[in-house]
Parts: sequence; structure tokens; C-alpha cells
Amino acid sequence: MKRLSLQWRITLMTALLIAGACICLNLLLYRSGASGMDNLNGYVLQYQQDGGEDLTIEIPEDQMSDFLVQFSQEVYDTKTIFGRKGWCITAVVTLFSAAIAYFISGKALEPLKELAQQAEKVDQDNLVDVRLEENTVAEFRQLSQSVNQMLNRLAHSFDLQRQFAGNAAHELKTPLAIMQAKLEIFAEDHMNTDAETAELVHFQTEQIARLSALVRTLLEMSNLQAVPRDDCIELAPLADEIVTDLTPLAQKKQITLHQECEDIHIIGSDALIYRMLFNLVENAIKYNQPGGSVQITISQSNGKAILRVADTGCGIPDEYRTSIFEPFFRVDKSRSREMGGAGLGLALVREIAALHGGTVQDEPAEGAGTVFTVALPM
Repeated sequence: MKRLSLQWRITLMTALLIAGACICLNLLLYRSGASGMDNLNGYVLQYQQDGGEDLTIEIPEDQMSDFLVQFSQEVYDTKTIFGRKGWCITAVVTLFSAAIAYFISGKALEPLKELAQQAEKVDQDNLVDVRLEENTVAEFRQLSQSVNQMLNRLAHSFDLQRQFAGNAAHELKTPLAIMQAKLEIFAEDHMNTDAETAELVHFQTEQIARLSALVRTLLEMSNLQAVPRDDCIELAPLADEIVTDLTPLAQKKQITLHQECEDIHIIGSDALIYRMLFNLVENAIKYNQPGGSVQITISQSNGKAILRVADTGCGIPDEYRTSIFEPFFRVDKSRSREMGGAGLGLALVREIAALHGGTVQDEPAEGAGTVFTVALPM
């Protein structure tokens, strides 16, 4: 019963109520009608003509017994037909009433369906813009107002979270830059230090560089909403630029880059779309196998620009296909640290796609590898 919708619950309860009322009414009518028919039958069987009566039934004596038997049978058949008609009428009335109840309950629950459709449009990127309609029936007005108040509180919480992340990253940026500069100067001034000291300085420099990259990514994610998104972007030249920028990394990893791009334009932030595609291609190179390849494809379908980045790496397990877009999530933490990853690249990709009204998903490639597909409105 819990799995049924509210509309079906109302329909079933209404149908059961009407069916119960019809059954009781049918039993009462049948009992009353059958009693009347039995009385008529008994009256005929017990009738004796009085000399003072004018009524005369002219039935030959040799046919009297057949008449009585036939009359009793007619009464029995009539009772049977009466009962069957009563049950048929009960079934028809119940089904007809259930259909009417389903239709009426559907009309009555339309405001709730509209609220559900509006609630489905809510996500963390449009908490301020999307609001449930409060000018509705009284039963749902309080619900709409409560949900809108909750959305306001959530929007405020997300704003505080973004501000904190941005402020923290901004405050960390300067001391990290100073530390990195000090270490680089120390390494240049002390070229003849012992191996242990040189290794320590190199290790500290690498870790500070990782922290600096993490801080830059956090700053970018906290400032995404403020970036203008009114550039006319040519995707094919953008892909050429990314391939050019990542060719040295691909050659170092012995990865071949291929591209097949149509001449497509979209409106958005050129810098953000560049960073989104750059992150996907860079990941495809980093987590690929020596001698592998990366295929970049840009096409259009159903009024959307489709960006696909396919690699020949080890692929991603099915249970992680949605989790990989969460911040700081990494399938293989040890390998990600070797690659210098912080677990924010794909999270940034998803945020940029959502900011442009698009989606991103991961799917297995034919054979081995992974395919990331980004759909952006044109």
C-alpha cells in the first residue's frame, strides 16, 4: 500500500467504500424482492376460490400440477435473474465510481504534481532563482511556503560555504607563494648541499606546489558564479588550442591525441569552457597507458553541442561512475597522488557544465578506457 501513489490510494478507498455500500444495498433489495416473490408463490399455491368471489381461474385439473410447478420455476428464475442483475449493477457502479474518483482525485492533486515538477528543477546552482508557487490551494500553500523558506536557508548556507572556501583559499595563496619562493631561493643558493637536505627541499617544493594548485582550484570553484558567460565560443579552435597545450604532456606519456571537431558555436565563458575541456583531456592523458590514445570529438545533436573525450586507459568501475564527480573523490588515491591530482578536476568540470545549463556523464568505452560526454545547449 505504501508504494501506491496518493491518487491511487484515494481511488481504491473510494471504490471500496462505494462497493461496500452497493453490496449492502444489493443484499437488502434482493432480500426484499425475493421475499415478495416467495409470498406471491405461496399465495398462488394456497389459493382456494370462495364461492362469493368473482375471480375465476380456469385451469383444467389435469394441468393444475404443471401450472404450479411452472409458476414456482418462473419465480425461482426471476429471483436468480434479479440477483444477477443486482451484482452486475454493483460491479458496474463500482468501476464507474472508481474511474470518476481517479479522474477527480487527479484533478484535485494537480497542484501537488506541479509542486513536485517545480521541486525537481531545484539544485544547488539555482536555489535563488527557483521558487515554488505559493498562490495555490490552501492545503498546499503552507507546504510551498515552507519549502521556499528552506530554499532560502540553503542558498544562504551555500553562499557562506563558497565565501569561506574563497576567503580561505585567498588567505592561503600568499603564504604558500612566499614559502615556494623561499625554497626555490634556498635551492639555488645551496647547490652543494648534502643529498638528504636536497631531497627534503625537493619534497617540500613539490608539496607546496600541490597545495598551490589546490588553492587555485578552490578559488576558481568559489568564483564560478561571478564569471561572465556571454562569449561566442568556437569549439573547434578551442580544441586545437588544448591539443597544442597538452601535446608535450602527451609526448612525455607516449599518448597519441586525435580530434574530430565540427564547426560549432556556443554562448558561455571561453575561459571556463577551456578549463572544462582541458581538465578532461589532461585526465585522459594522465590516467592512460603508455602507447595509448585520446580521442576528442565535438558534434551536435538535438540542439546541443556534444563534447566527447575518450581514452584507452584502465577505465572506471561502474560503482564509481557518479562518485568521481564529487569533490576530493579519487578511485585510486595512491595513483592520483603520484599524478598530482587533488580530486577537484572532475568536480570543476561538472560545475562548469551545470553553470552553462549542460550535463556531464561517464560511460565505458568500447573495449578498455573511459568516455566523458558533455552536453551543452547551443
